[in-house]
Amino acid sequence: MTDQQNTQNYGSTQQQPASATTTPTSTIDDSYQHHKYVSYPGYHDEEEEEERIFSALLKEHLLATPFIFCILFSFMLLSYAFQVKFEPVDVNQLKWKEFILGASGWCLAFLIRKPLSIIFHRLERVGASIGPILLLFSIGLIEEVFRLGWLRHIALEYSDESHFLAAYWLGIGWGTAEAICFIVQNFMGVEWYRCKLYNKYTEERQEIEEILGKPLTTISAWWGVMWRTSWTMAHIGFSCWITWNCWLFFPAAIIHGLLDVVWGYCLPVFDIPATSYGTFIITLCTFLVGLALFGQII
Repeated sequence: MTDQQNTQNYGSTQQQPASATTTPTSTIDDSYQHHKYVSYPGYHDEEEEEERIFSALLKEHLLATPFIFCILFSFMLLSYAFQVKFEPVDVNQLKWKEFILGASGWCLAFLIRKPLSIIFHRLERVGASIGPILLLFSIGLIEEVFRLGWLRHIALEYSDESHFLAAYWLGIGWGTAEAICFIVQNFMGVEWYRCKLYNKYTEERQEIEEILGKPLTTISAWWGVMWRTSWTMAHIGFSCWITWNCWLFFPAAIIHGLLDVVWGYCLPVFDIPATSYGTFIITLCTFLVGLALFGQII
């Protein structure tokens, strides 16, 4: 009996480790189970949440857009604060004429982008990895070439006393045309994230996300107000530079081209806050230098 009891006790001790090892195994198996999708309160599937994200993004852009127009209107009002001596010229006619001229200049430069992109994409195919950078730099250069041509026309038409106001309003027109295009492109980009059209615009979303470095849904629309302020100051400043001395076309073209390269190629590296504030500082300096050249802030 003693041997049988020892045998039973030995068997029971051998079974205990086996039962102990079953618990971790079941825990590991449970950890590999996929959890179900958990929606926000009041939503029952992913499609409804994607629609909610689209609606919130659309509302934010709708709220931010009027502020962009307020910024442009503020620059228009600012022109009345400058003391300029005019020859017998219809000032209101001069303003709106140059405003339209500036808007048309930006539109022409914008139309040139497509042929330029075709040329530089061919360079990229043959192994020129610097093609995208050259394309972006060329876009800024082309804009300044058109600006130079428009401003040389102004120099022949108006007296020296009227040059500042003409250059200022040409810059506002330039910035307004760019701002309107920016607003339209923003709403088109928001539409790409609509739930019903999500699979239709996959390539477009990937392209814009490569430029921004993140999805458009993660970027506040209020950044756009700051960007339009910066670029409007840049256009006014560059217009004043070139009007003051045509040789200032070269630094204006270089700065403009480099800013385009940063925004179109380096944004994922520097991120949006650093790029936005850096651009604002540069364009503010450009704007103030342009005013100082004509003695408007001294």
